[in-house]
Amino acid sequence: MRPMKSRHLFALRRGTRSCIYNALNISSNIMAGCATRVAQVPRRLDTKRYFSCTSTLRGQEDSENFWRVSADDSKFWDDYVSTRPKYSAAFYNEIYAHHSAHSSRWETAHDVGCGAGQVSAELASRFAHVVASDINDTHLSVAQRRLAPSFEPKRISFTHCMGEQLLEYHPPASADLVAVAEAMVLMDEHVALDNFKRLLRPGGTLAFWFYGRPTFSDPKLRAEAQPLIDEIMVRNWSKVIRGSGERRRAGFQRAAEGMKSWLDYVSLDPQTWTDVRRIKWNPSATLPFFGEEACGFPINSRSSVRPSEHTEEREDPEWWRNDWNLFELKRYFNVLFPGFKEAVGDGDAEINQLFQELNGHFGGESEVKQFTWPAVLVTATRI
Repeated sequence: MRPMKSRHLFALRRGTRSCIYNALNISSNIMAGCATRVAQVPRRLDTKRYFSCTSTLRGQEDSENFWRVSADDSKFWDDYVSTRPKYSAAFYNEIYAHHSAHSSRWETAHDVGCGAGQVSAELASRFAHVVASDINDTHLSVAQRRLAPSFEPKRISFTHCMGEQLLEYHPPASADLVAVAEAMVLMDEHVALDNFKRLLRPGGTLAFWFYGRPTFSDPKLRAEAQPLIDEIMVRNWSKVIRGSGERRRAGFQRAAEGMKSWLDYVSLDPQTWTDVRRIKWNPSATLPFFGEEACGFPINSRSSVRPSEHTEEREDPEWWRNDWNLFELKRYFNVLFPGFKEAVGDGDAEINQLFQELNGHFGGESEVKQFTWPAVLVTATRI
């Protein structure tokens, strides 16, 4: 049997599938040092996932055509990061408090589906080492470039793989925390949970979360103007989803149902997981980015929540607060997801009319309104 290796991203070449990785043997004390060698990445990833925000499969029907963006498009990435909600200290403290209640180890954390690396940077402030992983090589390039000025390579390493494949690159019982931001609905949760279970040490923490649409904090604006934002969201996503082939449509349906379920569909086996906690912020708002109106087919929610699990709902108009004028709201939609412009274009007359109506509610393009976000966090401890 060959020894387990963790293959860490070392450099990425634009326009090719060949990447150079470091293969690191990570001991139980990751800061003690490690031996390295160069390993060749498999040229093709074998995956059954039909829809993914991070797919790099070419020549197949997948969503890569609108999620893949050049790593050198600095303006896009700056706009993308600046228009995402800023995870607050209070949010991260929910995760850290859960972890502290069950473990004293703060050695290795995984940021699964790391994107531009915002979560990786936060985790590196608490854990000795962070593994940032993503299936999209351009996302990893962006994360590496953004994180390199602040962190030495021994603090954050990079793995080019799906969340469902982490055990192919990292040894079992080698992690203290697995964090999954916005990506669980894109995965085969059964395969992913099996990987996370085996990757975590006993007492380790699994934390996964999802946030939805920007939502007016003011009740009057939420009643009168939020439907305009929702309609803009529907029109943009319908351009992407409708007309997709059967495989991709199935992936969109899976993701939509996961969002509509507020992650309650993820079943956490009590033989494997304990102290399961599910916290929802602003559940009166809309979590899904797209639903039946955008998809054009039925979307059903389902729940696998057990009576033993802790559930909690919190309405908080200040949660992850953003103060935006209309220009900033438009900027959010312009970078709604990587590759948005290529998939949707510059909008249409009806979308422009909706923004004009929003302008009336704002009281002018320079007037600022307060927004909050619906979100859900699930934490659990590996038995």
